[in-house]
Amino acid sequence: MHLSRCHLLHFWLLGSSFLAAGLLPEASAQQVEPEVVIAEDLAVVVEAEPAPTSAASPATGAETPQVLDEIVIEAERSTSPGLTVGRSLRVAGIALQPVTEMSGDKLARRAQGTLGETLAWEPGVSSTSFSPGASRPVIRGFDGFRVRTLRDDLGTMDLSDTSPDHGIGVEPLLAESLEVHRGPSALLYGNSAIGGAVNIRSRTLARELPLNDVTGSLDSRFETAAPGWSQSGFASLTHGDWVLQITGSARETDDVRIPGRARTADYERAEQPRVSNPGAGSVTPLANPDGILPNSDTSSRQGSIGLSWLPQDSPFWLGLSWSGVESAYGLPFFFSGDPTDFQGDYDIQMRQSRFDLEAGLDLDLGPLKKIQLRLAQSDYGHDELFIGTGRDHGIAFVETGMAKSSVEGRLDVLHGGMAGRLEGLVGLHGYGEDFDASRLIVPPPTEQRVGSAFHTQNLGLYTLQKLRLTDRWQLQLGGRWETQEIEDDSLAGLVPPTVLEQESLSGALGLTWSREQWAGMKKFSLTGILSSTERIPTATERYSFWNNAGLGRFLVGGDLDGRPLGLEKSLGFELGLAAEWERASLKLNGFRYDYENFIFLQELPNFIQRAVQYIEREAVIQGFEGQLDCRLWEKGTRRLQLSLLGDYVHGQNTTDDEPLPRIPPLRIGARLEFTTGALTFGLEARHSFAQNRLKPEPRGELPTGDFTMVNADASWRFLRGRHDVMLTFQLSNLLDQDARQHTSFRKDVAPLPGLGASAAVRWSF
Repeated sequence: MHLSRCHLLHFWLLGSSFLAAGLLPEASAQQVEPEVVIAEDLAVVVEAEPAPTSAASPATGAETPQVLDEIVIEAERSTSPGLTVGRSLRVAGIALQPVTEMSGDKLARRAQGTLGETLAWEPGVSSTSFSPGASRPVIRGFDGFRVRTLRDDLGTMDLSDTSPDHGIGVEPLLAESLEVHRGPSALLYGNSAIGGAVNIRSRTLARELPLNDVTGSLDSRFETAAPGWSQSGFASLTHGDWVLQITGSARETDDVRIPGRARTADYERAEQPRVSNPGAGSVTPLANPDGILPNSDTSSRQGSIGLSWLPQDSPFWLGLSWSGVESAYGLPFFFSGDPTDFQGDYDIQMRQSRFDLEAGLDLDLGPLKKIQLRLAQSDYGHDELFIGTGRDHGIAFVETGMAKSSVEGRLDVLHGGMAGRLEGLVGLHGYGEDFDASRLIVPPPTEQRVGSAFHTQNLGLYTLQKLRLTDRWQLQLGGRWETQEIEDDSLAGLVPPTVLEQESLSGALGLTWSREQWAGMKKFSLTGILSSTERIPTATERYSFWNNAGLGRFLVGGDLDGRPLGLEKSLGFELGLAAEWERASLKLNGFRYDYENFIFLQELPNFIQRAVQYIEREAVIQGFEGQLDCRLWEKGTRRLQLSLLGDYVHGQNTTDDEPLPRIPPLRIGARLEFTTGALTFGLEARHSFAQNRLKPEPRGELPTGDFTMVNADASWRFLRGRHDVMLTFQLSNLLDQDARQHTSFRKDVAPLPGLGASAAVRWSF
């Protein structure tokens, strides 16, 4: 990133701000303009300034005007400016366990280049931290196939769940909101949501009718930790009942700046990264990068266009959209274990095209409230491109290529009943996908490849019901039945395809007791949830047989040893507590899952190259997550708030009596935030303890040290009429800590970014 370009971008940011400010209408000299301040909790506070006192005119005989007391009005602010008519079906209203939602200013402040890093500070949520271009959320220690990532209630329809190096084609800056589902509500999204679900509410379609003909938002930001820039925005054009919505984003970053060496001392001793020099007949150590993480640059482009029909005089509404994404990102170096292998880096080149259709019927026919249909079709592909360095400079080839074509749909019916005591939904969900993987077995110039081909059909029925038994007791029931057929046609023309059909049944029962104005609390609730879940293994877990550049391992399916994987079954119990006082609130959840056969990757010691295979073991995963929010001081629009949070997961392979791999350690954190008028200042810290509970041989995990991440931020927001301008400045990793996420496959070779700064301007209109 050249200095002149940085200066130009900074001038552009400042210029945009002053230009936006210049567009805002000035108040009349005779009229007091009310000040509007948007607080962190999205409350709109309107202050009417008292009129100045003055003596009455003797000629008129008028009485002396009285000074009115300050009036404060609070109302919920929409996450989209100027929206009045809502069409979206939201599960949060009927879920016993709170659905964590990130939107508005909080999302603007937290948004990173990947979904995993954006959510990584939420209690109970961490990330795979694979690279700046690929990072998935980890919920309560679960990742991959057990955490379903969705866009508008349907899957992201990519391959991010098959490997942590496969990115999710979603730009967090373009999201309207992010939802984290746990407990019974996650069953709505598939048996793969056994650990939870993350639902991205996108802006590809307008689902609410804007008040103005033209609305939208533009966001521009620059950062130094991974030097680069990002631009994003959307615009809605309204004509009558029709809304045309367009979104777009572009992101470019250079290699990440790190506090010290890329590879840990433990990794250097255990792996001894080295390369052979055939000409000299010698083997030499590979240099350990310092200050910069090579091959960690990213580039992405996304866009969408959608047309919605949202009549105000009809219960029916309809929307159709197209979206596309192209991205390329590097994978930090991972030593394969063989110094005679090709020397070089891997880049992932990904593309996706997707069509979405949404339709809804808003009813008030007795117990029937709403019917909503969603359909999507996607074509996805990516190439794992090898680029030679050092002795192999100039050599480039695609080692593994993957493609996935899929169709997915769901039909939801929302209802009430029993004089308002019952509310819930029932639904039908299904998808079909064709997944092809091509791997290189003989490199160029005599290139030879072999392929794998899988066809999957899945159909599920689900329900989520909440019944108010009394004023203090509520009951919730969630259930899901699925049937799935996988056809392995990898040896087409040689042997007939292998077809496997399975069914699963999952259920959850929750009970909540709550009281208001009790024991000094405004509200108090206690929730217990009992669940029995089953997950059908995927085609990748069963039949994969290709090299995975991201893992630095050859991937072997669990069924290929002649012992097919069974259903992944678990019995779970959760206990949740929520309390609210006048100036504080507390949320605390504890959980335990007992697995009959937990499926994960295990090293294969006797293979032609480094390899991992999907295996199943009995396991127990338990832990807690909690958050306490306190308003320490408040006067008018000035407020000082403290948030404390923590989470912990303990995972044990009870079959072999050893820890499960890649389990996040204990974390504690705090955020202190001061708001005054349109200004907000925040200081936050999170300490991640060392993880020394390690999976042992055949190839054991390496320990992860503790670290403390300290960040600071400031934002200035001002509104006039329809214009909303927000400036944000952030400092991250103020202590310049060598921080590594134990959940990451590449934690030993790729630390988190070091000290960095970012500046952003967002203009909504």
